[in-house]
Amino acid sequence: WSPGGRDTTVIRAAYGIHYDQSSLAPGEGLYFSAPYYNFNVYYPIQGLVNLSLTDPFPADFPFPYPGSAIAFQRDLHTPTVEQWSLGVQRELGRARVLEIAYVGSKGTHLIDSRNINQPQPSVNQQNPGPNPDFSEIDIIESQANSTYNSLQARLEQRLWRGLSLLASYTYAKSTDDASGFFSTTGDPNFPQNSYDLSAERSRSDFDIRQRFTLSYAYDLPFLRRHRWAGGWQSFGVLTFQTGRPFTVALLPDNDNTNTGISQLGFGANDRPNVAGNPALSNPTASEWFNTAAFTTPPYGSFGNAGRNILDGPGFEAVNVSIVKNTAISERLNVQFRTEFFNALSRANYNLPDKFLGSPTFGQVVSAQDPRRIQFALKFLF
Repeated sequence: WSPGGRDTTVIRAAYGIHYDQSSLAPGEGLYFSAPYYNFNVYYPIQGLVNLSLTDPFPADFPFPYPGSAIAFQRDLHTPTVEQWSLGVQRELGRARVLEIAYVGSKGTHLIDSRNINQPQPSVNQQNPGPNPDFSEIDIIESQANSTYNSLQARLEQRLWRGLSLLASYTYAKSTDDASGFFSTTGDPNFPQNSYDLSAERSRSDFDIRQRFTLSYAYDLPFLRRHRWAGGWQSFGVLTFQTGRPFTVALLPDNDNTNTGISQLGFGANDRPNVAGNPALSNPTASEWFNTAAFTTPPYGSFGNAGRNILDGPGFEAVNVSIVKNTAISERLNVQFRTEFFNALSRANYNLPDKFLGSPTFGQVVSAQDPRRIQFALKFLF
């Protein structure tokens, strides 16, 4: 809608419903059940010979050997995502456009999983699940939900005096019950307590609160008309964003709750207790968060630490290039390019070690690429 019939201001609104597809595991549920598949292939018991492919179900096994299974929600729904937006676009002169919009979405009946045979926490050495004939019974359900709300701004300048650019800023928040069917870098996406899914509601693994990007292309003005010395250009993409959240957990395969190690959670879905504020005002690579705020819960109990309660390092990248074009003839152009990736050589840290009990707990032990310079020679014809 253009108020007053003028083309300088445009108001746009949209709403849509979109349908999602299931991931690999829901499509191969039969395969992940006995006799084709069994999660229990290793028992860390002293003196016990590991199971082998030649005899995976030995008759003289010293204790009951229940198998695992995959189940499905009887009324499994197709996941849907509702998306909506409302924005105002304004022309600024002949070459620039400014747009500000609210963009939101809501996911319903998203696919997730939990262990419906998970026993209650206990200090007893033998702690079978409700159905002792099975170990882990992971049910695939369509019970997860998500919400996303954002303020988005965009400034675009078409080619004007040799310069074109696009600047975008987003302030957003995304929350969900699980950010994927399988584990991601910051979270296993599998509930600690399969009977309390409300405790999993938190920021999404991919939630980035603020993000700014600027891309440009500029015909450098000096020596522009000189055939051999002219033809200089510069291109660039600048990106700045806040960090992604992550979940602090106990060491993988540490069954501190005594409820069994979840295979779909990749053995890292038990969490610690938290007391006080785990966040630091000035985090460093050697101590990204307050590690003293986390303790191992008493054996046979769930930890009270929530999902995705801490923020990881942000990201800043300045990628620029200087290009020299030389016209050899009407059909042949030689282009020499010098490209700088992470030109400021900023240390863009990866997520810190999030596992309580690890010798590097709370420390950043890796980072993304430093500055890289690349040269290229192209012939355009």
